Amino acid sequence: MNEISFTGVLILFASFLLGIKFPDWDLKFKLKHRNILTHSPVVMIFFYKIFKLENSRDFRFFIMGFSIALALHFIFDLFPKGWFGGALLKVPIINKTLSPAGSMTFLLTSTIICVFIAVSYTKNFTEFIILFFLGLCSLIFNIKKEKKMIRPFATFGIIYVVMGSVKYEIVFRYFTRGVLALQRFVSEMMTAI
Repeated sequence: MNEISFTGVLILFASFLLGIKFPDWDLKFKLKHRNILTHSPVVMIFFYKIFKLENSRDFRFFIMGFSIALALHFIFDLFPKGWFGGALLKVPIINKTLSPAGSMTFLLTSTIICVFIAVSYTKNFTEFIILFFLGLCSLIFNIKKEKKMIRPFATFGIIYVVMGSVKYEIVFRYFTRGVLALQRFVSEMMTAI
């Protein structure tokens, strides 16, 4: 924990709490629910520009927390009760609703981009682990409300580990060991059949 300041942790948590609710602010902005302006990483481009102007160490924590929170919100939105009506993403100006396949693709792509942004802004493995546990705690906390567990956990875990293996060698080593063990297991199962 010496690698991350107390202020950084506070900013990370505060921005996470803000980011997890931000996509549903489309209603506050008088937009249709699940609008692509709030259900995409568009706002992260704005924050990226501010970060480049300010080059603030503390704002980096804000970007990490907000981005991972957006990703988690999008992950829950990836698994609605059905792909119709309010589950579909809306495109303003042209007043269009994306198809179920378009909505799924857009949300998954937005999730991957947000996780990539969050992981890329980590400067050390401690920050990477803190973000991971923040994500897991959010998933656990929202199980009852969202009535979903396995698919959100698996989606977050896979995307986060893949992105982490790109940045951190230790994650890459464990990831490749896991993939090789899975290949051996499948091979043995196929041989046994």
